[in-house]
Amino acid sequence: MTISRSYQSIVLLFVSRLSAAAFTPSLALSTSVTHHCNSIRSSSQLRLFGSSRFRKKDKQLDHQMESAADVATQKMAQLDLSLIKKFAHKNGDALFGYIEECQVDDPNNKGSFGRFLDAGTGSHSLRWMASILHRDHLLANTSNNGALSSPNISMDSFTAITADENMRRRVFNEAKELGIADKGDVIIGNWNEGVGKDGTVEFGASDTSDGSKLLLEGQQFDTILADYLVGAIDGFSPYFQDLIFNRLVPHLAPGGRLYVIGLQPIPDSVNSPANIMCKIRRVRDACILLANHRCYREYPLDWIERHLRKSGLNVVQSRTYPIRYDHATMVRQINVGRSKLKLFPTKGMAAEMVKVLDDLEKESLEVTRKQADGRITLGYDYVVVAERPVDSD
Repeated sequence: MTISRSYQSIVLLFVSRLSAAAFTPSLALSTSVTHHCNSIRSSSQLRLFGSSRFRKKDKQLDHQMESAADVATQKMAQLDLSLIKKFAHKNGDALFGYIEECQVDDPNNKGSFGRFLDAGTGSHSLRWMASILHRDHLLANTSNNGALSSPNISMDSFTAITADENMRRRVFNEAKELGIADKGDVIIGNWNEGVGKDGTVEFGASDTSDGSKLLLEGQQFDTILADYLVGAIDGFSPYFQDLIFNRLVPHLAPGGRLYVIGLQPIPDSVNSPANIMCKIRRVRDACILLANHRCYREYPLDWIERHLRKSGLNVVQSRTYPIRYDHATMVRQINVGRSKLKLFPTKGMAAEMVKVLDDLEKESLEVTRKQADGRITLGYDYVVVAERPVDSD
């Protein structure tokens, strides 16, 4: 019997609607489930008319998907994730662990950092970001941690900023080694561009020599991290510290969070065995200055909170973490001073400073040996959680 083409079209339409009714997913299901159901509908319609070539295409597609999955698994197996696996443990990093807890508890973000900006990047923050992007894999391989596992938190993409070209190359190369280079960008830039003397950000009126846009002009992020950024500014943009949050706020989406990690400044002296660290800090900074370099300048917690509020952000909460110094930690700071000796104005001055640094190393060993656990406590790191109001412009 001959069936007209119009009648065939009617039959096809009727079958497709029947199939759609049978397989229409709930609105609560994810997009991936909806796509799967659409595939089922298409496959069912085609099989009703006995077309075998479409079954072959389905098998080919399945094979391609399996091959792609195998390639992804092989690539993951080739990565050396030993430097980031500690972040999958709750006690792996106290400061970043606290940030993850705060993000999970934030009703606006529901456990995702979304579009992420690392405003002053370095190896440590990059490795933490890599642990977020590989969190599913890390948790699958640390299931024995149980309740001590870090939360299964996510990140859509990242942008990492540094003012130092050497740091940019180092971070970019490490991003490739950690398998996250395709998830974001590592950019060199300075936040002081485009900020007026009154603290206003002059977007659209760039003062750069080539007339290009300001750093990240027109871009916003769900989360911004300032990891020891304020303390490092003096080395790149002196006297800009009080304006850094004004510069960052336009890049923070309403309802988004800014996490500030900082170091409470080490005092000039204390009346305790911890005074050895005060002496080391003074001599280290003297070596930096004698080498004609600039020192980092840390700012106290109350200064940070005060300037966050001035920039229009709400300070949600903060936490401090006492710092414990052992002999090895102190020697690392002494070695910073030693690394500057070759840049001293005279060899005689450098030779005398060698004696001072050697004496400090001996004294630090004596002090730590007298402590029950070989460590002294002085000052603290802090994390401040600030949020941009949802109704802000």
